[in-house]
Amino acid sequence: MTKILLVEDDSNLREIYGIRLEAEGYNIFSASDGEEALAVAVREHPDLIITDVMMPKISGFDMLDILRSTPETKNIKVIVMTALSQDDDKQRGQSLGADHYIVKSQVTLEDVVNVVKDVLNDGMTPPVSTTSADSNTTDPQSGSSQNEAEQSVEDFVSNSPLMNGTPPSSTPSENTSDNTQSTQL
Repeated sequence: MTKILLVEDDSNLREIYGIRLEAEGYNIFSASDGEEALAVAVREHPDLIITDVMMPKISGFDMLDILRSTPETKNIKVIVMTALSQDDDKQRGQSLGADHYIVKSQVTLEDVVNVVKDVLNDGMTPPVSTTSADSNTTDPQSGSSQNEAEQSVEDFVSNSPLMNGTPPSSTPSENTSDNTQSTQL
């Protein structure tokens, strides 16, 4: 089974992408920062790493540099998936050896799945066939259907306060004068 290491400090995104990629039959490992990811990469030898850039401890760029400098990990395929959309950021990712660079705000979940397939197949992914909405393929290993897995992701996204555009309501203890920081979503 193909192993993918998903490195993302946002637990909601990590879970959403993990669920969707598992539905495709991939074995998913996850890490919340670059330091943890390096340890998992050495231990698990994933076929692909999908990494954010702006993370605590070790950034995705620094992690990529270390991966490419380490004999045990230098050939692992890496997709950088980040909010950074500037050309110099993309060039930095490419110069450090990223196999693909994705700007989060410019892709859908299905786009990410297609890029993963493409990178794992060395750019040889056949065109995606269109199927009817009521088709229901079953994964022989898990017994889960593709539609069930997609519905799980859709349910998670629609029920997540951060994903539907509504920030979570604050509790009285969070809404004190000591805590005046606001986050714009």
